Amino acid sequence: MNTVKKVLQRNSVKTKTVRHLFDYEHLSPFREFQLDTKHILDQKALPCDVYNHMLNHKLPKYEWNMIDAATRTRFTAYSHNLDSAFGFSFIILVLLWLRGHNVREPIHIQTDKSAEFCMGSIKKQEEWNTLFVLLDPRPSAIPPGVKHLQAIVENSHRKDDECFLSIHPKRCKDSYEFLHKAHRWQDTWNTGHPSYGIAMHGKTRLQILTMIHPPLYCL
Repeated sequence: MNTVKKVLQRNSVKTKTVRHLFDYEHLSPFREFQLDTKHILDQKALPCDVYNHMLNHKLPKYEWNMIDAATRTRFTAYSHNLDSAFGFSFIILVLLWLRGHNVREPIHIQTDKSAEFCMGSIKKQEEWNTLFVLLDPRPSAIPPGVKHLQAIVENSHRKDDECFLSIHPKRCKDSYEFLHKAHRWQDTWNTGHPSYGIAMHGKTRLQILTMIHPPLYCL
């Protein structure tokens, strides 16, 4: 490492300091979440034939993701439209699952200032906080221009494009077939797909989860 450092200095190569978003080694599961939506019909991300097939067969256009920073476990839903009612329902369902599986500590949910999460309306935010009170989440929004703070969930979007959306939707004739394949991809993501992110060590999300708290959680 010292040799590499000296070579970089000698050639005046500017280095970038990498700051981790969390203290991953000490972060407990299901305490820190990143929440985001993905516009599936992206001509830059999808092959042309897949894009046209999804458009012609009216397959879901949006993907909703809530991902745990500690284990990279992900909750996912799909819709044909972006709507704050869908955003509220998605968050409620995830929170109910977590509370039903013995997660008792406060849950921080980080998102951007998207309208589907009511971050553009103070009135709606207050309404949501009133309804959320029994489930005790701690939502917050990142400031404009710092999208890198959502890096964990943003990186999952790229993996969706590469491993699922660029291949499987073309084999679906309707939304039911799409959701069936999406469910299988979700299972693969959480239980069979290794992660090489920080503190993951090439293990699957389920392996990391059961290593930390074997008796508490079951996906």
